[in-house]
Amino acid sequence: MNKHSRQRIVVLGSTGSIGKQTLAVIKHLNDHGYPCQVVGLAAKSNVSLLAEQARCFSPQFLVLQDYKEISALQRSLPHTCVLTGNEGLCKLARLDEVDIVVNALVGAVGLRPSLAAIEAGKRLALANKESLVIGGALITAALAAYDAQLIPIDSEHHGLFQLCSGNNREEIAKLIITASGGPLRDRSSAELKYVTPIDALTHPNWTMGPRITIDTATMVNKGFEVIEAHYLFDLPYEQIEVVIHPQSIIHSLVEYRDKTLTAQLAVPDMRIPIQYALTHPQRLPSDCQQIDLLKLKRLEFSPINDELYPAFTTVITAGKIGQTAPAVINAADEVLVERFLKQNIPFTGIADGLAKIIKEHHVVKQPTVDDLLAADTWAREAAANLIL
Repeated sequence: MNKHSRQRIVVLGSTGSIGKQTLAVIKHLNDHGYPCQVVGLAAKSNVSLLAEQARCFSPQFLVLQDYKEISALQRSLPHTCVLTGNEGLCKLARLDEVDIVVNALVGAVGLRPSLAAIEAGKRLALANKESLVIGGALITAALAAYDAQLIPIDSEHHGLFQLCSGNNREEIAKLIITASGGPLRDRSSAELKYVTPIDALTHPNWTMGPRITIDTATMVNKGFEVIEAHYLFDLPYEQIEVVIHPQSIIHSLVEYRDKTLTAQLAVPDMRIPIQYALTHPQRLPSDCQQIDLLKLKRLEFSPINDELYPAFTTVITAGKIGQTAPAVINAADEVLVERFLKQNIPFTGIADGLAKIIKEHHVVKQPTVDDLLAADTWAREAAANLIL
């Protein structure tokens, strides 16, 4: 992008954390002479915030997934085209007048818009993990068939994207993803059964939504990130490793066959990968904090404790099975996390439940999108009814 071009952007999931930060980055770029036009915004049900964003960025199109709130949004913005449902999300992703689709949706609903954006030849800036976790094979096949580009926004994968760019895949021996260890990293495995929702939601490094915070406590999120990396960088699971790094300064590393390592370091600020996804291949000034190397007292690393994080192993197993198994494990995790937060099951019930669900699931080979969503539905019902 140069100073005379304009990037035309759609933000799916604009009222969530990543969506709001994306709009902040767009404002920053516009304020500093790098024009970006917001063509469309999409949200699940937050009418008031979506309307506020629309008044600020003047998009041509809005999508609200909640049908019941459409009338309220149309009354608030009578001159804006308002669409709804999955059809609306996919229409936004395919618009001719769009260059970049930022998919910050939460859940399996993000898969179809990701495929729509790729099939329309867009740059897909992807924060929706489910697109790759449950539909990785479909996404990679679509990328091979259409003239599109996928840039991951998630910090770890974005770091790997930068480290791997321009390198011969045959030279790469291993991808290394770091994990903070979550809020329970200093507990013993024997203490897990007594963990309360408050314990598991108190992350030592940052504040996030309930599910992702619990997923850091179980390390389910890192299992999902391994699955994503497998599809993004076309490497077998045996060449992808996760290490605990409590400081969360190094986000990812690449080990090469000559035994050298490269690492990507940055403060944990999602605006950094978001901005680069919008401006790639240019690096533009940001207003994010700079790492002060002289203040870094230590950078620590340790292996994953299988007894402390048994769910991590289950997620990796699902990834290796492939087909509909990752969709099942993702959906089951969402339900089991919710049950734990409602104190319906113990913390250990999340890992136990995932192990039971994956054993019960009958894998569908070469699944379609409909097959994946059906597996998602089955897993939710099974997880809701599990006795743990």
